[in-house]
Amino acid sequence: MQSPGPLGHDGGRMLLPVLLSFVMSATPTDVNATPTDVSATPTDVRATPTDSAPPDVKPRKDKVVDGVAVPLLSFNSDFGVGYGVVGGMYIYGDGHEPYKHAIGAQVFLTSRGIRNHYLRYDGPRLLGPLRVEARLEYRREFLSPFYGAGNRSAPEFNGNEDDPRYNYDRNSSGAWLRLRGHLLGDDHPLQAYAGYSWKYMKINPYEASMLEEVHPLGIEGGSSGQLLAGVLWDTRDNESDPATGGVEELDVRFSSHATGSRYQYAGLTLSERRYFQLSSRFTFALRMMVDVLFGEVPFFEWASAGGVLFTEGVGGMSSVRGVDRNRFSGNIKAFSNSELRFRAFDMRLLGQQMSLGAAAFLDLGRVWHPGTVDGAWYAWHPGVGAGLRVMRRAAVIRLDYALSTETHEHRIYMNYGHMF
Repeated sequence: MQSPGPLGHDGGRMLLPVLLSFVMSATPTDVNATPTDVSATPTDVRATPTDSAPPDVKPRKDKVVDGVAVPLLSFNSDFGVGYGVVGGMYIYGDGHEPYKHAIGAQVFLTSRGIRNHYLRYDGPRLLGPLRVEARLEYRREFLSPFYGAGNRSAPEFNGNEDDPRYNYDRNSSGAWLRLRGHLLGDDHPLQAYAGYSWKYMKINPYEASMLEEVHPLGIEGGSSGQLLAGVLWDTRDNESDPATGGVEELDVRFSSHATGSRYQYAGLTLSERRYFQLSSRFTFALRMMVDVLFGEVPFFEWASAGGVLFTEGVGGMSSVRGVDRNRFSGNIKAFSNSELRFRAFDMRLLGQQMSLGAAAFLDLGRVWHPGTVDGAWYAWHPGVGAGLRVMRRAAVIRLDYALSTETHEHRIYMNYGHMF
């Protein structure tokens, strides 16, 4: 797992802060402007699918306290134009590496009605070898998509993602706590985590919307508490930009009245990420994921998949690019993402050494849900596309163009870090 620092970002992937970190990270007199992320690396168990922050710079350790605040400006087709501010602080102590405590906070809004604000804590060795992480969050979506359940949901949908028939308002506040660590030593590939998350949902369906019409379990909102745990076998050569190795993961989660939940259900996630170095410039990357939900599952969990690399779908920038966000959802979800990554050449930008690359990708996903007609086993929803990559040490900026071959809709994603 990565070792994050205090800056994080949710709700649209920050572009401006990443560019700042690329330019400033090699300036010894100003390393405080680019600390690493405490809250939003791909190791986040219950983070939103858009968490990110620059991981490539260590904070300066000649101070007891370091801090920084950075403006946010971003865009992607799922969330629109985003703006806000993110800030973080390190507190150092003898015998604590890379720091004793880290605190991060964010205020973020987007043009598609998303509000995402949080306060987050990270203690790398607060309990001996165990890392302790916690987060308080408020999230509001004025246009949260709902197309019904199953692999062939809403066949009459015409592509207007702002249509109130296929949206609703959701308002959630919550918190989570997680412990994670290496069971057999820092250099051993076996890792484990355990935690608890809780949120309170307020659901407001629009009149004559599909949500109002279907009236699924969960439309009442209320509390949802989860116990979660997982194990990983991580053999990657590099966490941020791997070329060889892979990650195998098993994640389980459980909700009941005993966990403070109005709903009683469980979830299981299996995933595989694998990387093949074809040459000094080409890498083939593959991710496969299956997520299964059991029991009395509220509809707002149909589009979620567990694991350290938290994912939404099917559809959107964290599952099948080119397909509308959460276009297909249900109790069983499967994704496959294939990327051919190309590191083209090195260059200097604003005095800093960087690498320019590209990627071509094929994403596939499908859903199974009780009581729905899900189609033939090969009825997968594809998204294809290509993108540019700018890399500096562990940091990666990606700009992707994606096309749904079913609807011929195209989408653009400006993101930080590889998709997987």
